Amino acid sequence: MSAVPKLSAPGVTRDKLAKEIQDRVNRIRSYTPKAGVFGNSGVGKSSLCNALFGREVAKVADVKACTREPQTIFVGAEHGKGGIDLIDVPGIGEDPTRHKEYIELYKSLTPNLDLILWAIKADDRNYASAIEGYEQVRSAGATVPIIFVITQVDKTNDIEDWDHQAYAPGGTQRANIRKKELEVSKKFDVSARNIISIAASKKGRSFNLTSLVDLIVEALPNEKKYAFTREAKEENVSEEARISAEKGIWESIKDFAGEAWDTLKPLVVDVLIASAPKLLSSLKNWISRTDR
Repeated sequence: MSAVPKLSAPGVTRDKLAKEIQDRVNRIRSYTPKAGVFGNSGVGKSSLCNALFGREVAKVADVKACTREPQTIFVGAEHGKGGIDLIDVPGIGEDPTRHKEYIELYKSLTPNLDLILWAIKADDRNYASAIEGYEQVRSAGATVPIIFVITQVDKTNDIEDWDHQAYAPGGTQRANIRKKELEVSKKFDVSARNIISIAASKKGRSFNLTSLVDLIVEALPNEKKYAFTREAKEENVSEEARISAEKGIWESIKDFAGEAWDTLKPLVVDVLIASAPKLLSSLKNWISRTDR
């Protein structure tokens, strides 16, 4: 990726540089990411999407799995102006005759994704098909961030320990949820830092979705953080995640500027603040003083 020219370059004006930076910021702010939701059948992939983005973006079936073919579900504004493409795929492990076909589908989709959410139900004990699918995806050389999401943790023993008023686990459940996370970490040979447990009700209540968004933002490259905070349900996005997303834009522009960065810093500050007038005051202060 070529750096922007320095102000001293022939024919380069401040207005031209400002437009180039503004165009790049606009592309980052309007980027439409692709996220795959992988996992076994019946683990709540569709429910996870609905809770995370706060819209009925995917079908939910209580009795039987309903996703048979990959579905690209566009969430948000018009294409080219933001939004997110959710790739909802068939669950592996349900139909032995199509198991390998579905794993090959996962592998073929992965290189074009920005993020994979791999869902595992809290009360699942048989990981064989999911482990096979995960290993196949990783062996294909995929570098896309993968976050393991343990769903329906309100069903973790002791079920009666769940605090329905606070919509959160009690002490016994918290300990068992932690054991589940460590078990998944060991079985899949994945860092516990990339595993998070959540719950979501049909009435719109949720547990730990803010922490899931935080983890997504942490895992993504700088230029792709903002798109996910933009599309996630507002109450699921913490102030820390919003700040991290804006800092991601800053760092992306800094990398783009290369050797011209020292010259361009004041201009980048002006462009970023102008492009998002509702920035948190704490973030404006950070941008205004960073690297000066």
